[in-house]
Amino acid sequence: MSHIKKIRQSNNNQIKEVTMPFFVLQALFLIPIFVQAQTIEEIIIQQESKGVHWSISVVDEQGQSLESWNDQKWMVPASNMKLITSAAVLEELGSEFRYKTPIYVRGYLDDSTWVGDLMIVGKGDPSISGFLYEKNKYYVFEQIRELLKNAGISNWTGQWIGRLGYFDAEIYPKGWDWDDLNFYYGVEISELSFNNNAVDLEVLAEGEVGATPQISWFPKQTDYVQFVNEQRIAPAHTKYDEYYRRSWQTNKLYLASSLPQGYKETESLAIYDAPAFFMDSFVDYLEANSMEDIVKYRAPYRIERWWPDLLKPSTTQTLIGLASEQLGSALWSGYPPNWYSTETASDPMTGWEYLGAVESPKLQKLITWLNKESDNFYAEMLLKTLSAETQPGPGSTSDGIKKVRKILGSMGLDTTYVVMRDGSGLAGGNFLTTSLLTDLLFSMLNSPNSHDFRGSLPIMGKDGTLHYRMKSSPLRGQVQAKTGYVGGARSLSGYLTTVLGNTLIFSMSANNFAAKVSTIDAVHEKILTYLYYKY
Repeated sequence: MSHIKKIRQSNNNQIKEVTMPFFVLQALFLIPIFVQAQTIEEIIIQQESKGVHWSISVVDEQGQSLESWNDQKWMVPASNMKLITSAAVLEELGSEFRYKTPIYVRGYLDDSTWVGDLMIVGKGDPSISGFLYEKNKYYVFEQIRELLKNAGISNWTGQWIGRLGYFDAEIYPKGWDWDDLNFYYGVEISELSFNNNAVDLEVLAEGEVGATPQISWFPKQTDYVQFVNEQRIAPAHTKYDEYYRRSWQTNKLYLASSLPQGYKETESLAIYDAPAFFMDSFVDYLEANSMEDIVKYRAPYRIERWWPDLLKPSTTQTLIGLASEQLGSALWSGYPPNWYSTETASDPMTGWEYLGAVESPKLQKLITWLNKESDNFYAEMLLKTLSAETQPGPGSTSDGIKKVRKILGSMGLDTTYVVMRDGSGLAGGNFLTTSLLTDLLFSMLNSPNSHDFRGSLPIMGKDGTLHYRMKSSPLRGQVQAKTGYVGGARSLSGYLTTVLGNTLIFSMSANNFAAKVSTIDAVHEKILTYLYYKY
């Protein structure tokens, strides 16, 4: 039995009593009639969707159960899985953790020309995009350019090397749906990643009906991707009909959407081969800023993978067999490993000179982006980082999940109720209980990382994935919670400050519904309003 369960059974404290000021008394008299007349059970039973499976858990600040409905039932959590991932990573690595992406050089400087190769080592930083740098997507590249300038380097005779090895070669977690791999929420996971491993497409339907709409994209019209634009402009009164597909293991993107006249669409589409996308974008950026390879007859970059030889297959074992057992086998990136010895003094960095490194924002900011924006890419990158930072070999999803379960166990949670296949909740086969989620949220409320964790959650009616909900309700600003959605599953878990000033911890999950998501959201909001006034 977890220490949280013991607290719930042994703690006889009641919710704190407060002297109610006049405005609170007024608010209590203005409680909506449906709240006065209903219980959670009645709210659930009266909702329109038939056959929906509901699970609800509500506890107070002392961990004592206040309300429950099927709270031990396994449910598909969707993006509520990010609560598990972000809490475990924050507890293990700490809010001050930063990624460091190092630059190395090998050769010598002749005037302003580096005679030799240069190397950027992938260390799993998910923030090499514009999201945390005031929309400056080239911010990290600018910092690397400054490192080169400060070293007196303006061009070179060798190649840039993109070095892999911090992660395994599995680019997708097991259980991701084929269709999701076209879009920003189903991108590749790599230690060398740029712009969340997606191109940002903009489509403008200006012109006559039947004409082809204009397109532009970032990185600045890169030729790394090829667009086949078969879209059409439709009459202004018609609905937008989206169609995007990427040909498998290529960067050929087919666009066949129908857009009403005057319509503007933006979409981030997943690319193939994230390390090559990073390096191609990086050298293009340098060349655009007058820094380039002066030898033009070869490729400007190459990519290498280095792993410790303790992972090297035996003579009777294939690399794919090893992958299944130790490194994962969902889908591999196509860079075979080089091996370095862990039993001798040999070092794969011998002969390389450290030039400097670019640091990411603190983990606290990364976690905040992850939870407020429900970013799948960040969740998966952090899960692999948790693995890489706590073992000698490359970080993997499977090992990251083992580490998460171990951390949850150390927090007193019963991991029997954690069935985890990825870090984001996108994979099929993820299951949690709402009681497990309230246990987690209660534990984090009493953690040294409580402020950073709670501050990472969307605020009702104000920001993140809750910015548009309950804007005119007294609950605006009183709920900090993580949303979750995949087909047929909708979740909401977090903290509620009631009209009396009490803190409630709640988790609500609906599975097996065919109705609109807004129908389920309406039930969630009725339950929150009920809790807000009752406690």
